[in-house]
Amino acid sequence: MNKILLAFAVMIFTASAGIAAGPVELESLRASDLNLAEQLIPLPAAPLRADTVSPDLLAKFNDAEKQLSALRNDLNWAGNDLNDLERRARQMIQFNTNDYFFRTDLSRMSSDMSRRFDTSRRLMADVKNLLNLAQKAQELNKSARNMEASARDILRLTWPALQDAAGRLEGTIRSGDPAVVGYNSQWNAADISRYTRQLSDSARYLATDTKNLVNATQP
Repeated sequence: MNKILLAFAVMIFTASAGIAAGPVELESLRASDLNLAEQLIPLPAAPLRADTVSPDLLAKFNDAEKQLSALRNDLNWAGNDLNDLERRARQMIQFNTNDYFFRTDLSRMSSDMSRRFDTSRRLMADVKNLLNLAQKAQELNKSARNMEASARDILRLTWPALQDAAGRLEGTIRSGDPAVVGYNSQWNAADISRYTRQLSDSARYLATDTKNLVNATQP
């Protein structure tokens, strides 16, 4: 329809010019004149079609987003728990008394930090996989931005606060009598320190990769 209207306009323009210059026959209009006019007046470009995001890919993004948020929430009080353990260890050493729940709580903290590190390592692999699957789409970009925010919080919580708290706990326990703080406490404290260092390293990679994921999904 646009081409017909355009051709009609060119015919009127040419005919008008011909009348001014002298009689002209309609058949004298050449097809090349119409083609030239069509080239000089560009038609509107067709709108770009956004890539369709598969439900499976969106589900993978949302799952990683939820798990990163859960890890961040899990770490919110970990620093306070480590500081409390260090305070109790100091009291035991200072007053040469036993805290019968201390060893159990210390062992539980070691298991929790191991679990958190394993979760962070798995999330590192998940985010790297999403980088390979990323598409430029608004819904994916929104999920990626939430992931980046959680990753930044995880890094802030683990380094230096959590790592320093674990180091102080290990130093305090090593300074005490094993008969008071527990013969396995030094091993558990060393494990906690190692897990927090590894968790901090994972947090740095997560912060970088989620930022790259935001860029990769930006429409």
